[in-house]
Amino acid sequence: MADTKKPEQEWGRVLICGGLDWATNGRKERSSASETDLLSPLILRSLSNVKTTKLITGPSANYAVVLDIYGAAYIFGKPPSASLSTSPDGIISQDEPVKISPSLIGAPEGAKFVTGAAARGHFFLVDDHGGVWGCGNNVVGQIGLPVTMTIDKLTRVTGPWTKDPESKIIQVSAGHTFSLFLTSTGNVYAAGSSECGQLGNGKTGERLVKAGKITYDVESPPRLIQGFEKRKIVQIASGNQHSLALDEEGYVYAWGYAGYSRLGLQDQKDRLTPTIVPHYAGNNLLTRAAEVLCGPTSSVVINKQGLLAIAGKFKLTGDGSTGQPYTYFKYIQDISNCKVLKASCGGCTHFLTTPEGKGVMTVGFGQGCLYGELGLGPELGKSATKPVKIEPLNKIDVIDVAGGAFFSLFLAKPNEFLSEIDRHPEHVESPTKCVVCNLDKQDAPMECERCDTPYHPECCDPPLAEAPDGEWFCPKCTKQADAGPDEPFEPMRSYENEREPKKKASDPAPAPAPVSKSNSTKDTKNSVERLVTPRPESVRSSTPRGTPSSNKRKGSESVQGMLKDRVKRIRFITTNKNLF
Repeated sequence: MADTKKPEQEWGRVLICGGLDWATNGRKERSSASETDLLSPLILRSLSNVKTTKLITGPSANYAVVLDIYGAAYIFGKPPSASLSTSPDGIISQDEPVKISPSLIGAPEGAKFVTGAAARGHFFLVDDHGGVWGCGNNVVGQIGLPVTMTIDKLTRVTGPWTKDPESKIIQVSAGHTFSLFLTSTGNVYAAGSSECGQLGNGKTGERLVKAGKITYDVESPPRLIQGFEKRKIVQIASGNQHSLALDEEGYVYAWGYAGYSRLGLQDQKDRLTPTIVPHYAGNNLLTRAAEVLCGPTSSVVINKQGLLAIAGKFKLTGDGSTGQPYTYFKYIQDISNCKVLKASCGGCTHFLTTPEGKGVMTVGFGQGCLYGELGLGPELGKSATKPVKIEPLNKIDVIDVAGGAFFSLFLAKPNEFLSEIDRHPEHVESPTKCVVCNLDKQDAPMECERCDTPYHPECCDPPLAEAPDGEWFCPKCTKQADAGPDEPFEPMRSYENEREPKKKASDPAPAPAPVSKSNSTKDTKNSVERLVTPRPESVRSSTPRGTPSSNKRKGSESVQGMLKDRVKRIRFITTNKNLF
């Protein structure tokens, strides 16, 4: 069991919107109005009890990884390596994420995952000891390991930085065929294909190997990028074929493919070495950069005043589109007065958060959004040519946002307004009577935020006089939320066999409950090999949600999260104070 002391890290609950049909996302034959598409951000039920600190996905990623306060990672979607999933199609349902423990993949004892990066074909996780672990496509050595078709399991990447005891990896970024590694000493290393100068080593190595076939130099293991000898780099970002770097003085460097002027250097000439961006090289410190981000074909810089500027192609029509890309970093008029707190670039989406009164306003824009990944709600269009407030997140304090290729994630701090947002899936099978007393009483029982298991306040341990407002999780979900990274993650459907209601004294003694094999030594060992937590068969009650005796949300018109005409659900703060 993990330490029960109150964590110092800021954490929140995961919300999701967009296309969740992972197998067909992005395919031409897929309907743009799939029933699985979420047009509004909804609380991801499967992780609603997990105290999440970091969201990881990317503009080309059809999957996501989230990190919790204890350093474990949870992955869902269609990851680059099918070995992470037990499904024949390699899909990991968002309802049953796979938990990845640092120690189970070989990280040092006590290590925690703290960050990572996600590209279309490969991804990374970084632990707090400076170790970086990669998985997925490695056909041109983009993971930084010896060239091979695929790295099936998360494998540690070792590079020249390991020779310096003071140097450790603190950030990674990933493009289609390359990756960057940033060390605590401010050095940047690159691995993969140098096709358009993405490796920043001054050459592409282009050569004709046979008629009609051209190849390029490949770097693996990672190689130090020259040109930063007198600079300490503090942040990196990569798009599909280009990269940005930010040094400690606020200077920005760009290199790689320059199509659509995405480098912000006022031309479309590829840069084979890091080139300083003049827009952020002035003497005024306030106009220099504080953060860099990359979209698929665009670059974003937030300066020290919190103002966001963008270069390249980020729209389908008008300024900023294919025929009229921003050739240098320009401010978008509608958000020119917004101080940006957090920002993210998705496949065709852009998000930012900005202060609004005592809270936070979430803003999004983007064209070509087919699956609801902007999260504007079912009553509005799926795309927005100009930045607009995401109304379903009104009064929700979003502390992090991450845009994927066809979906989006938001990390929100728990408050009374977050409790009013629907969960996904909206309904799960669960008992309709209190699982402790199994009695119908005048007052409806409370429901667990995650699994909908009902409890009467007086049946809790210790008993409660009434049900306080706010989130509440049943003992099982609470225990799992406070579990350490090495504890197995059980899908919601595996809980019911441990929620047998109490019998009356006159009733015959029940037969011993079957012992789940999911926690056996043998299965645990197998889960280490697959990085997959075993998934026991569901033995949930067949009684559906929505009965009058249970405390259900009413007035909800759709799973997309209509927020009006809704009776507030009864929730209460768990007696375990560590939860908040």
